[in-house]
Amino acid sequence: MNSMIQKYVTQEFMTEAEGNYIEEAIAKKESVIVSGHRSAGIRPLMATLMAVAKGSFTSVQVKGFEDLNSDVEYFLIPGLDNLDFEKLIGEAMAKPNTSFVTLKEPEHPYSILKLLRDVYKQTGDTSKIYHLIECAKIDNVPKLTKITKMNLDEKGKIIKVDFEE
Repeated sequence: MNSMIQKYVTQEFMTEAEGNYIEEAIAKKESVIVSGHRSAGIRPLMATLMAVAKGSFTSVQVKGFEDLNSDVEYFLIPGLDNLDFEKLIGEAMAKPNTSFVTLKEPEHPYSILKLLRDVYKQTGDTSKIYHLIECAKIDNVPKLTKITKMNLDEKGKIIKVDFEE
């Protein structure tokens, strides 16, 4: 396992199976969305997963819409305050042959399911897979609480599967 992800397993933020699952998702070039409140440790986790993706694939740190024109395999999208974040994520989803690592938090809310439907209507692309990694504080300790894999079938219907160990 990647040593940066292993650190989260060692700290009991996530289980070894969850760590392997996330590492495998990035290795398969699938998109990862870290969701939750800032206090649940989502920003450091997002930064770690960005570093893992950057270590294996061509990538660009997105600072604005123009960065989505880069010829890369991974878009690394931190929480950006000065633009329409939902539109930015939608445009990243619509880019062929690319994936991204980003977050979803109260400061940057958007509907993943709505974006999946909208992008499918625009592109008809059903090839991409998204992993929603939800984090929360349990007994005041940040933890990974749920992983949901989402993709579209050939008719554009959203398929959601929760990871179970």
